[in-house]
Amino acid sequence: MQRQKASPYASLIAAATGAPERRLALLENLMRDEIFHSTLDWQSAEELAAGARRAHDLYRSTPAYYEGLLILQRSEFRLAQLEGRLREVSESGDTGKTADLETRVQLARESVRIAREAIPRLAAFHELP
Repeated sequence: MQRQKASPYASLIAAATGAPERRLALLENLMRDEIFHSTLDWQSAEELAAGARRAHDLYRSTPAYYEGLLILQRSEFRLAQLEGRLREVSESGDTGKTADLETRVQLARESVRIAREAIPRLAAFHELP
């Protein structure tokens, strides 16, 4: 899978929190969804840094829950990719590739199902609303 470019906020989030690179996108999403309930482009650098620290504190309060959400998001993205590839290959008539992709899609669907089922259990464990 191709690596995506880092967000323009990544270095600020890293400096404010000391979080590892692999967690920066998750913290940025928490800033949008839970801290500011908005885009980040209207925040000053100081507000962004404070928001990053709050997002990091939120993550550290229930890391398993937020990692579970990230796993679900990645699983759903991968499933969508595989389903798109399966449609393409099915139209081409390549039965060998179609069978392989059907198996991969089925496994991806199972991964998504398991991840979706885990989220409410993780929320209940951490007594989240």
